Amino acid sequence: MFADNHSNRSAFEPGYRNRFLTAIALIQIILIITIKVWPSSEYKIPELDYDIPRPEALMDEIQITEQRTSPPPPPKPIIPQPIPSDEIIEVELDIDLEPDLPELPDIEPGFGTGFDGTEERIVSNPQVPPTVVRIVEASTPDEIPDELKGRIEMIVNFLVDTNGEVEEVSISEIRKYTNGDYEQLEFIRYGIMDAVLIAAMQWRFRPARQDGEPVKAFTRQRFNY
Repeated sequence: MFADNHSNRSAFEPGYRNRFLTAIALIQIILIITIKVWPSSEYKIPELDYDIPRPEALMDEIQITEQRTSPPPPPKPIIPQPIPSDEIIEVELDIDLEPDLPELPDIEPGFGTGFDGTEERIVSNPQVPPTVVRIVEASTPDEIPDELKGRIEMIVNFLVDTNGEVEEVSISEIRKYTNGDYEQLEFIRYGIMDAVLIAAMQWRFRPARQDGEPVKAFTRQRFNY
C-alpha cells in the first residue's frame, strides 16, 4: 500500500507545481494592475495668510572725495661753511725743563708703631664694655640763657684705652628738649660744647675686656645741662 501512494504522488507532482507557479504569477499581475489603476493624490503646499517683514537695508550716502597732491617741500637752504682765516703763529718758549732744585734733607726715621704692628687695636663690640669709675661734671657758663638751662643734652663718644684713660672725645648729637620732645641741633653757643669736651677728657673708666685681656674700645655717655 505504501508503494501505491508513492507512485500516485509522483504522477501528480508536476501538475501541482504548475498550478502553484500559475497562482503566484496571477497574484503579481493583480498587484501590478492595482498599483497602476489606483488614483494618485497631489500634495498642495498651504498658502500663508500673513506677510513676513523683510529688514530694510539703510545705506548712507557716499561722499566722493578727491585726493589732491600737495606740492613738494622747498629745498633746504645751503648754509655756507666758514673758512678759517686764523693765522698760526709759532712761538718758541724759553723754558728750562731741568731746573736746579736744592737738595732735600734726609728724612729721619719716626717713632710710630704703624710698621711694627704694636699699636693697640680697637674692639668695636667687646665682651665686657668700658665701665665708668670717675665722673667729672661739665661747668655751666655764666652767659648761658635761662631758656636753655635744663633742656640741653649731649651724647658724647669716648675712646678708652687699655688703662681706662680717655684718649679721644667727640660730641655725636645735641638735643634740645621742649615739653617732652626734642629737636637735634647742629651747634650750640655759649661755650657749652667746650665745657663738655674738657670735662669728658677727665673721666676715668675700667677698660673693656676681650677674652680676658684689656682692649681699647668706644663707649657713649650723656651730659645734661
